[in-house]
Amino acid sequence: MGAAVLLADENVAGLHLSTGLWTLAMFLVTFFTLSKIAWPILLRKMEEREVRIAEGLKKAEEAENRARELMEQQEAILAEARADAQKLLADSRAAADNMKNDLLRQAQDEIGAERERAKREIELERSRAIDELKQATVDLTLEASARLLRRELRDEDHRRLAREVVDEVATRL
Repeated sequence: MGAAVLLADENVAGLHLSTGLWTLAMFLVTFFTLSKIAWPILLRKMEEREVRIAEGLKKAEEAENRARELMEQQEAILAEARADAQKLLADSRAAADNMKNDLLRQAQDEIGAERERAKREIELERSRAIDELKQATVDLTLEASARLLRRELRDEDHRRLAREVVDEVATRL
């Protein structure tokens, strides 16, 4: 008799079959919409960021290679200066040593400055990408929630809560 009561009653644990089917349909529509519209856009943005970061790394490597070439040229110049300095008086040797130290320090300073600049640019691009991803996630979440609820969310607290959830998820990554 208990099975007959359950079959006769549509409401099992407060759920209706039509509500479940409608929820499933809305989920599938939202999933399809996100997979066709939002996710390709996000993927393209992330790929563009990756390309920009790779280009930044390539430029940093080129700068390092240029600095290495400059250092090699400077070492060649210093070797020539040493040969001339051996022919000159002791004062000429002291001047050549000072010039060598200045050029090496300058080259090292240039290399260090270029590396630091590249690191700052990479970190800045990374931060921008994360911020954009967070904002896009919040916007998509709010839009999906609004569509699911069939009304527009107007309360700033909902946006704040969505941002907090996204920030919390981002810190776990």
